[in-house]
Amino acid sequence: MGSWIFNSYKIIIEEERMVMKTLLFAEYKKLYRSKLMFLLVFALIMTLGIVFLQGQFSFDGKKYIDTFGWYFLQVQSLTTYFVLPSLIALFGGYIICREEQEDVLKSLKLIPIDEKNMITAKMIITLLGSIFIYLILFMVSLIIETVLHLHAVNMSEVVHYFVVYVLTGIGVFMVISPIIALIGLVKRSYWIALIIAEIYSFVGIFFASKEILRAIYPISSVFILSGAYETSAIEIMISIIVNTFCCLIAYKILNKISISKK
Repeated sequence: MGSWIFNSYKIIIEEERMVMKTLLFAEYKKLYRSKLMFLLVFALIMTLGIVFLQGQFSFDGKKYIDTFGWYFLQVQSLTTYFVLPSLIALFGGYIICREEQEDVLKSLKLIPIDEKNMITAKMIITLLGSIFIYLILFMVSLIIETVLHLHAVNMSEVVHYFVVYVLTGIGVFMVISPIIALIGLVKRSYWIALIIAEIYSFVGIFFASKEILRAIYPISSVFILSGAYETSAIEIMISIIVNTFCCLIAYKILNKISISKK
């Protein structure tokens, strides 16, 4: 009897895993075919180019870009305060609102798909997309840093910046997840997510240099948790609480979306 229950449980878990895998692949294909990908590529190229040009300015007779690590830090900082939170919010809003705005939600309701699984898949794809974008930035930055400072490159610093970029990708998703969820709830144009997230991330600049406050404001707290800032244990704890709270808000809103669709 016990083995039968265990085997049944295993079959259910395996079926759930396969369903989630299918949903994740479907959401990935939707995003991949979206014209928004051209906007992302353009924004990344522009940002990388702008930071490179900034590096040509000099201080005390030395160009900024001549210092190893400067390009890594500037790309991470510029994209997180000005570019990527808004774009990731736009992509998240797009995939969570797409079916309803393109009037295919009625057709999907004819298919026995769990609404919660579908929404979970959308958020997971947004998270993975955020990490992937930051990994692309890391790879490009690494190539540029290696070309410019081959003699100064060492594995410990490369690993450090790799961790910073990955954690930034995760953190940015966490702090903008309430915006994505809110757009899904109010069923407005996903372009609104871009505007809200852009203002939200830009304001973070004013908290960046203020201790404790930078840990409280979600966007600047991402820099603390990623290791980009030298910080205290108190700021780290506050940042963890803030990021967790953002995820909790998003979870509550997404639950309301699931209930309203039933």
